[in-house]
Amino acid sequence: MPRRPVAHTRPTGSAFFLRCLTFLSLLIIGIPTSSSAFGELPAKRLEVAEVEAPFRFLLIPVKGLVGVNVTSGGVDEAINLAKSQGWEGVIFELDATMGLLDEGLAIAGRIRQAAADLRTIALVRRVGGAGIPILFACEEWLVFDKIDIEEQGEHGATITSAAGPDRAVIQTLPTWGGTADSVAADLSALRTATRRSMPASTSTATRNARAALLDALVNPALDLRVGTDGELSTTPRLRGEGMPANVIPTSEFGPGINAIDLEATKLSMTVPVGLDPLREALGVESVEPQGDPGILLISADAEELGNRRGVLGNRIDGLFSGIDAIDSLAASLPWSTERARLVDPTSTQFRDRFPMIYADGQWTLSANGLKAWTAACDRGIRRWSGVGITLREMNALVVHVEGLLQEIQAFVPIPEDLPRHGTAIRVAEPILAEIRTNLPTWETDRVNAAAEVTRLKRLKAEPPTASP
Repeated sequence: MPRRPVAHTRPTGSAFFLRCLTFLSLLIIGIPTSSSAFGELPAKRLEVAEVEAPFRFLLIPVKGLVGVNVTSGGVDEAINLAKSQGWEGVIFELDATMGLLDEGLAIAGRIRQAAADLRTIALVRRVGGAGIPILFACEEWLVFDKIDIEEQGEHGATITSAAGPDRAVIQTLPTWGGTADSVAADLSALRTATRRSMPASTSTATRNARAALLDALVNPALDLRVGTDGELSTTPRLRGEGMPANVIPTSEFGPGINAIDLEATKLSMTVPVGLDPLREALGVESVEPQGDPGILLISADAEELGNRRGVLGNRIDGLFSGIDAIDSLAASLPWSTERARLVDPTSTQFRDRFPMIYADGQWTLSANGLKAWTAACDRGIRRWSGVGITLREMNALVVHVEGLLQEIQAFVPIPEDLPRHGTAIRVAEPILAEIRTNLPTWETDRVNAAAEVTRLKRLKAEPPTASP
């Protein structure tokens, strides 16, 4: 996107990478020196700049889906770590455009509270949706001058292109709501919640400027206007030619704003990679990143989150697999029972299969008859045993799925899994209730099957005779 007259660029400076901090050098930006357009930095920042001790900050990544890849619990642990170690600040590296708004607000609340003890700085790659409250909760905004765009391929993440300062760094990105009214309602809720997330430690001028930006971000019919005194306000969207030089067309980004225009508002500084420029921008003698602990805390929390999602998924899969198995066995049970009855050797239709001979004053089964009788008894024993096994399996499955349902009911899902959790319970409960009504019948059938097996074993051991 071509630069407009409102965009006042500044030299980006030279970027450098630290050999021993390869990972951090990709995350930590270097910032050209610049003074704030909204007054001096808070007193606590001036005090940090005056001491010779290094400015120690904890790097906290906020990447991926808010509420899934990063949660308020993980951010809270990282912030508490920074406080307990006596570090001076926290830098939140933001690359999050989607996720759960409630979780974004919870993270923003943690950051807003932390501003009383720590210098809170947002380092923006791209941010939108649930990540916007997190950005607005930070006292300072820094924006990468360029970023690498990665895509997941067959062999992992690959860099496909580089995006410069003309990219959209903040976008509203509301989720689909079915109607324009529902989307507008979501944006209104985002505006209200984000306003409350702004820290009290920033100046009134900064908060007013951020509020104007936020108004433009949540209303696609508005653009952002920069006044002659640098104040920000909204203005109705203008289409076609004749765009005033002091108007930033946020509506063109869906709505959103690129790095060039955001810097022109004096709300952020566009920065290259490097620790020394960061030191200069923060006004300190030296910087000392404490990156790994924050990264590990967020990753561990997200991993725990993933484990919880996996546990819930396994429980739900096991529940409905068990229900399917019960249904399948119950459907086949009537036929299995009838097949067992059909091979009963005492049935009159099988008499001709068991020839007898007269010996020792009575009729007894001949050799072939005894062989056929034994085979018939074995067949009946096998089939009635199968009926009994099926009934035992069904009862055991009922106990198993009831236990799984109880575990799922007691399980506390992550917000992302609330619909799946609730739906599984809603669907399974009436099915299991109906299954339970069959338990008395199944128990009776099981007892009868066991009795038939006992009877057939006795007939096999004591073949029939016919006395004269």
